Amino acid sequence: MRESSGLIREDGKGMPEFQNMKTWTGRFGHTALRSFTDDAGHFWLEQNAAKVSKWAKLAREGHEVAWEFDGPGGAYTGRLLIDGEIFTPREAINRFFQQSETERHAQT
Repeated sequence: MRESSGLIREDGKGMPEFQNMKTWTGRFGHTALRSFTDDAGHFWLEQNAAKVSKWAKLAREGHEVAWEFDGPGGAYTGRLLIDGEIFTPREAINRFFQQSETERHAQT
């Protein structure tokens, strides 16, 4: 993973940091979703919170969610970034969705 370099751009703002989506300056398509290209050339695209999916709901709840692709226009790699940490979908489901399901069963 890419570490924060602390570099400053000419306009005085910090450089985009991989683990902090709020610093991502790239925008993609008509939705203007944030995007980032890492040092390996992989393209990361922010989850569209307006979509109807569990991932969009996670984003609406305040989590920062992005999907990794081989490059712009490339294939999905099978990894995603949530709140600065890389997961496979299975790992993310176990971390963010299983707890909710367990809590629901405990309440019944």
